Amino acid sequence: MIMKKIVVGICYLILTLNYLNAQKKSILLEPQTRKINQGEPLPSQSSFDIQVPVGKEIGIIKLNVFRGNKSSDIIQRAYWTRPVNFRGDFAEIPVDVRLHNNSKYGFDVTLYALLSDSERNNLKEIIHQNISNYINATVESNRKAIDIDKSSGKLMQDLNTVVRKSLTYYRNIQQREFEGFSDIVALKIKQVSNARLSNANYNIIRTPADSLKSADDLKAVYANQLKNDLLQTILNETDNYLSLDFVKFYDSFIIPNRVTERSQTVLPLFVGYGGVYLGGSINDLEYDSQPYAGFSFPLGRGTESHYGRTSFILGIFLANFKNGAGNTITGPIVNKPVFAGLGFRLYDFINLNAGMVATSMEKQNLSNIKTSDIQLKPFIGLNAQFNLWLGLNKK
Repeated sequence: MIMKKIVVGICYLILTLNYLNAQKKSILLEPQTRKINQGEPLPSQSSFDIQVPVGKEIGIIKLNVFRGNKSSDIIQRAYWTRPVNFRGDFAEIPVDVRLHNNSKYGFDVTLYALLSDSERNNLKEIIHQNISNYINATVESNRKAIDIDKSSGKLMQDLNTVVRKSLTYYRNIQQREFEGFSDIVALKIKQVSNARLSNANYNIIRTPADSLKSADDLKAVYANQLKNDLLQTILNETDNYLSLDFVKFYDSFIIPNRVTERSQTVLPLFVGYGGVYLGGSINDLEYDSQPYAGFSFPLGRGTESHYGRTSFILGIFLANFKNGAGNTITGPIVNKPVFAGLGFRLYDFINLNAGMVATSMEKQNLSNIKTSDIQLKPFIGLNAQFNLWLGLNKK
């Protein structure tokens, strides 16, 4: 009965924390005035949302959070893409990183605008023209031969570069990068490079006017046909990528050195439920599970690396274990199993824990502790984490 109450209490606490988490702070970022939070200090020690006024033309907002005034020292990258049928006045961008108390951070903001139909067609025509110019300069066809002054690999590499540079100031809402031309284009390049113009008589569709053409003229027709087929294959793959919803560069600005609020010092606490391996083989596994609680100490800040989501944990299981024989397994000093390990944040306040539990078959205290009686057992569990406000304000 007691155990059932503990489990119910943990579930209730998790639901409460989930509700409190939903009440995140929101701050306003104004592109026209280049201000964030109306010049007031930024939230610290908790995640928050950034609201950005958006007109009908805005399709993508890219936001980087960095330390101080060093825009390369990025601690979080965030994006907003316009949802289908979006009619709101504000874009909402979540910032999951918890900013340090009384510290300085900056924001690098880039906005992209949706393309009109005419702008989309112009972009397509520009890229087509760039590709055609490159093919005409690289692939020379005449009645004698088809000359390609670069290897097929180099030609593919250059074509990929032509497309990417043409799209320097463009992005797409699907956030798909151009992966380069396919093996079909590579095979087509090799086909053109290895073509024998002497076979022209068998590879072109003749018209009545062709009966008056010489063999050299037919070779020239065949060479141009191969070149045009190659160009059309390249343009078809390009158009497939350009069918995505593209946006163009609209505005960019940096807001550096914005200070965070002077908040109270916090100590991360958690409650959770985990299982511990007590012994046995895979076919005869001996384990038990109990609720636990403890403290968390973050190893890093930010979300760009695993360190920003990882913490060192210390805690205690709230009830003793039972082994297969029904014997009680307790822990040293506090007469409960104690543990240390690592926590990894899965989602906001939900963490995965793994580590070692110090156990003992007999009760011990500081006066009669025997290290020989202490055994370390592995455990794994999930916890819900929250902050304990210590009330130590900085003055």
